Amino acid sequence: MAKEIKLSATRIDAFLKCKLKYWFNYVDHLPKVPSPAFKLGIAAHESLELAGQIWKEKEKFTKTDKKKIIDKYIEVSVREGIDEMSIHKEGIRLITQRINDFDHGKIIALEKTFGYNDKKSEDITTDEGVRLIGAIDKALEIDEDTLLIVDYKTSKTAPTVYQLKDDIQLSIYDLAACKLWPDYKRIILSLDMLRSDILYTYRTEEERKEFSEYLKVVHDQMASLKKKDAKAHLNIFCPWCDYREYCDEYEKACKKSDYKFLRTAELDNEHLVKEWNDVRSVKKIIEGRERELSMTIMDKIRDSNNILKIDDEKVYIRQNSRVTYDKDTVKKFTSYEEFVKLVNLNKKAVENYIKNNPAIKDKIEATARVNYTAPFLATKKIK
Repeated sequence: MAKEIKLSATRIDAFLKCKLKYWFNYVDHLPKVPSPAFKLGIAAHESLELAGQIWKEKEKFTKTDKKKIIDKYIEVSVREGIDEMSIHKEGIRLITQRINDFDHGKIIALEKTFGYNDKKSEDITTDEGVRLIGAIDKALEIDEDTLLIVDYKTSKTAPTVYQLKDDIQLSIYDLAACKLWPDYKRIILSLDMLRSDILYTYRTEEERKEFSEYLKVVHDQMASLKKKDAKAHLNIFCPWCDYREYCDEYEKACKKSDYKFLRTAELDNEHLVKEWNDVRSVKKIIEGRERELSMTIMDKIRDSNNILKIDDEKVYIRQNSRVTYDKDTVKKFTSYEEFVKLVNLNKKAVENYIKNNPAIKDKIEATARVNYTAPFLATKKIK
């Protein structure tokens, strides 16, 4: 394969998770299976880029500006083909929420690209000679010495403090920012989790150097990868892989039925954990395949406006229901003591209320109680 490689966070992630996925994407250049979440990300990024451009000019939004930003989201949502209205509406909510609580700093760059072959993009090369490629969503000047790098995320789950500190994409942006804006003494990195909060982190000089050296190792292994070494690695992320339809191992896992389970009492710690990881990966693959088939069957039923008959069975769409009540009406016909017992507080709604009313923060947070779910196993890298 070609030796000239530019590293990005997505390229590194594909290489580390599954060599075959990496080969399909960056060597064979196979078309991806479309993902609604990916389309939402594109629509959110383009509309927030417009928001940034308006804010850079005025440092405020008028009602007309806000409508223009939302209209931009809708335009991109339709263009990208977001066909699930729940996802489309969720995007409108996220963008509306963000433009109502926008930045108050000085925007110095929006969608700042590096490593691309165009006039607007700058070439970024590490001290070890590795070329980088990417796009920084937004760069803000906090003061004359401090730069804030912002990366928008539409994912439903937020990283932990440790994951944030080791996030490869933010580390690449940190290296790029040092070269793009060398006059700033401090660089703060942030993930703007549009569904929740903004998370902040930073990199020390030592961490920066260590990461730069790490990129050199990854780059060299990418450059030396051969087709015969591009093996599939089944893991819990396989059901969401853009290239699962090309993967023979994924297909085998979906069709496999002759599973042989070893006796747990005979397994040492290493093989016990390996068996657990293997079963967990296959479980996710099977569940993902079931969802994929279910969506296809439901589309067929809706398109034909009829049930599907297979031999002596019929397949139809069934839907459970959940009853909700108007809280104002219930409150009107119940006592205060009884009403409190009937109402559940939404954690996110309470946190947003506290954020907008900081004077009552301590009093409300003092009443918070933490309830734990049933324990479950999890994994994380040992540093």
